[in-house]
Amino acid sequence: MLIFEHLYLHRRHLLLVVSGLLSVLPSLSGQTAKELMADACYNELQQRKQDPLWASQVQRRTGGHVYLEKEIETAGGPVHRLLLVDGHEPSPSERRQDDDRLRKLMNNPNTQEAILKAREADERKVDDLLRVIPDAFLFDDQGKQGGFEKLEFSPNPAYKPKSYEEMALHAMTGILLIDLQEKRLAQISATLTQQVEFGHGLIGSLKRGGTIEVKRTRLSTGIWKTSSTRIDINGHILLLKTISKQQDETQSGFTPETPDTSIEKALEELVGNRVNASD
Repeated sequence: MLIFEHLYLHRRHLLLVVSGLLSVLPSLSGQTAKELMADACYNELQQRKQDPLWASQVQRRTGGHVYLEKEIETAGGPVHRLLLVDGHEPSPSERRQDDDRLRKLMNNPNTQEAILKAREADERKVDDLLRVIPDAFLFDDQGKQGGFEKLEFSPNPAYKPKSYEEMALHAMTGILLIDLQEKRLAQISATLTQQVEFGHGLIGSLKRGGTIEVKRTRLSTGIWKTSSTRIDINGHILLLKTISKQQDETQSGFTPETPDTSIEKALEELVGNRVNASD
């Protein structure tokens, strides 16, 4: 009898411990899927305001080749240096082309200004999309997947897109994985489930069936970076011009850069004085 009483007390103690652990683990209790998504987008915007700069290795697959580059984020935009082509050292011609590109970047203020303006425009667009995502979609909690909270999303018919970017975004359906501890986006997998037409198709359109997959990785508390991007979208714009957005790249080996890293400093780190040397 004492043995049974001991087992009962042990079981009750274990249940209390488990209950206590569950009470402190992150959960959706008291929070809707939309609210969780809003928190994740807000936290992403907060990191983007800090604008931390990083160096990394980027592997890009394009045109039947695999290019490995070192990339350094700067206050004026990203700078990259070719390391390998299909696993081998670049040919003399490929190296010369890369040096010419970097030399032009170093010595031409107009090129630097163009990179900065393009970066600023892209950043504004991403910020705008992050702000509208919680309202642009309907979210359904699908439970846990790989340690993340899985949300299914589909277009909110009540939302009216205000830009071409929002129109393309609003036509997507897919899955989001959210890190509950930090409430951050860990993965996005989306498909264009309908054709998107700009200006009733006169300006352009995107074909149904295009896909996007973005994976994110946690570098430190509150700091997440994109580690993988795969995009396969087709269409046309300005009547007959074909759009073929194919992107397949991974980033790894992240190391922090100082907040004041300039294009000149990045070039010096990547190639030293080589870009100033004559051919």
